[in-house]
Parts: sequence; structure tokens; C-alpha cells
Amino acid sequence: MFRTQIAGLETVLADGTIVSSLRGLDKDNTGYDLNQLFVGSEGTLGVVTRALLRLHPKPAASANAFLAVPSLPAAIDLLHRLRRALGPALSAFELMLPDAFHGVVNFLGATRPVAARTPFYVLTEVQAWREDDTLDSFADTLMQALEDGLALDAVISQSLREYRALWDIRDSCSDYCRSLDQVSSGDLSVPVARMQTFLEESQAAIRAIDPDTRFLVFGHLGDGNLHYVIRTPKAAQAIDTAYRLAAAHGGSISAEHGVGLDKKPWLRLSRSEAEIATMRRLKAALDPRAILNRGRIFDTPGE
Repeated sequence: MFRTQIAGLETVLADGTIVSSLRGLDKDNTGYDLNQLFVGSEGTLGVVTRALLRLHPKPAASANAFLAVPSLPAAIDLLHRLRRALGPALSAFELMLPDAFHGVVNFLGATRPVAARTPFYVLTEVQAWREDDTLDSFADTLMQALEDGLALDAVISQSLREYRALWDIRDSCSDYCRSLDQVSSGDLSVPVARMQTFLEESQAAIRAIDPDTRFLVFGHLGDGNLHYVIRTPKAAQAIDTAYRLAAAHGGSISAEHGVGLDKKPWLRLSRSEAEIATMRRLKAALDPRAILNRGRIFDTPGE
């Protein structure tokens, strides 16, 4: 999470006051955490002029793997196994639905990394911080998953070229989706334990709106974040349905990308009236003339 990479901020408030917390302390519980107040505020509370970021050692070695998995429960089981075996060395666990996977492979003109056709595809990565058996544990865990039926096909990168080629498939999903017409997308999150039900219910509800809808869904299964991309001429109604069902399953309408202008109508799906009222009070206190990034997140008096 980017929030955890912030060690300090310098921020200029609407009245010109400079608020600085660039000491870089790992522990400081002296009152409110002002850094986290400004992170995600989309410039509505102040203008960040300097940032102190946490640095991490470059991994001694990295590897990734691409797997065809038979079901979402199988993918989640695989995620738990890798976490138990690797701990923090597990650095990515990405999920792709078939329309996203097949579409981006054709878009890139790439070779399919796995031959099996399954309802879900996973790209996972491990980073070793020292010369040890981390990469061996990664391979062993994936081999056991294949034997146990959690994956029907898999490939593990054996070179930097293969490593980059596998990431290209995942990283190019957005470019592929932008190349299509009648596409709408939501940046959703739902609890991982409820992901299966959410996907089933949302796809059924959206197909009731348009039976020919294509679901180009991909995202970060490890933290429940889905880029819920759909292709349909009834995109507005369909994405509204996705937002409402994500909220009904205890999720958020915006996992990574913020509220901005576009998601204001759905803010109340993810925030209670008490939370929104508190956010408005903060906005009024720090920016009483509403001059900072007007119209973002929610409207303020005079806009």
C-alpha cells in the first residue's frame, strides 16, 4: 500500500501555513497522524510540496509464475499456501478473468504462457531479500498446488526475459482495455472471503442488463482489489450495479484511484453519513473558502 511508504510530508494549507513532518520516525504517536490525513485527500486539504518515502533493499533475486486455476476458491487457497510458505517474500498475486487474459495476449501478439483454458488466471511473484531457499520454496509450493489440483497448468520464469514477458501480460491489461470501445471500469475492493459471491452476483445482475456484456476483470487478489472492467453499450447502468453490489458485500467503490469527480454520486455507498460529515468538517476547517481542488470527493457550499 502506498500509504505505508510515506515516512513524512510537507504540506501547504489553503492559508499558506506550512505543515511539515519530515523527521522520518518509525514511531511517533504524539497526537493525530497528519501524514495519513493528507494521503488520499486528493489535494482538497492542502498541497503536498515535499514527501519523504521509505526505501527498501533491492531484492537479491525475483521470480514469477503464471497459472491457470480452476476456480476462485482454488486461487484463494493457493494465495494462503504461498503466504504461509513465503511470508513477506510473496510480493504479488494478480488475478485475471478469461476475457482479460485472452484479450491482452492477442493484443500483445504474445504466446500464451499456459495452454489450459480455465475460469481464472493468476500471476504471482516472489522476491528474495538474501541468498536462501526462498525461490525453491516458491517452486515447491507451486508444484504441490499443481499436484493438489489448485492449478491445472503453470509456468515459472527461468530468466529475466521470461519474468518480464509474464509481467507484460498483466501490465498491459489497461492498455488493452483502453483500445476497446463501450468500456467502463470500476476500481473496487471487496473482502477476499466474499469475492466469489460478489463476482457471481455482479455478473448475473449485469448480464440481466445486457446478456452480451464482456467482463475484462483483473486485479490484486491479495488485497481484494479488482479493476472491474466491463464492455457493454449499457455501461452506466452496469457499473452502477457493480458499485452497489460491491458495497452490499462490505467493499469499497474505490480501492486505489480515489473519488475525484466521477465517483461522487456513489460516495455514500462506501462512507457513512457520520464519516462524510466529519470529512466535510475537516474540509471546512482547513479550507474554509473551498479554494483547493474544488469539486473533488464531494461538493462544498458555494461550488
